[in-house]
Amino acid sequence: MLITVTEAAKILGLKSRGGIYRKIQSGELPSETGDNGPMIERSGLEEKWLSITRVRADSPPLRSSKTRIAPKAKQPEPRTDLPDYNESRRRSEFEKANLLELDRKQKEGLLLPRQEVEQAQAAAIGISKTLLLGVPSKAKQRIPHLTLEEVEILTGLVREALEQLANWDGEA
Repeated sequence: MLITVTEAAKILGLKSRGGIYRKIQSGELPSETGDNGPMIERSGLEEKWLSITRVRADSPPLRSSKTRIAPKAKQPEPRTDLPDYNESRRRSEFEKANLLELDRKQKEGLLLPRQEVEQAQAAAIGISKTLLLGVPSKAKQRIPHLTLEEVEILTGLVREALEQLANWDGEA
């Protein structure tokens, strides 16, 4: 007599039909094709099931259906591009101390914002340029016997000096 996979699972006391289907697909459990799927011979089912599921002496121990062994997780490779923790911590503490010192100096009025310093410097340079360019005309007023050619020579010397200052790269 032929029975369905569901009936076979009940007879064998299995919780699901998956094991029976696997044995049918592997060819270990003979079956015939029926209208509603595979059909299994009822007579001798228990003995056949025991013979194909019996544990061999050299096989690994069976696990219960509730126990699952997770596959071994691949250990990540240690990163070699990271600096040493203690070195990173030392650098971090050093930078924090620098920031605190800058904050303290700013509150004490020892540091000024860069933009303010640049504006003051530009204003000082502009005033200096105007004053230096006025030197030849003041010299003419104070030394009346200077000729116009001599005043032009003084103007040229002042402009030359200003141009040298404008092109100065900071090296002596």
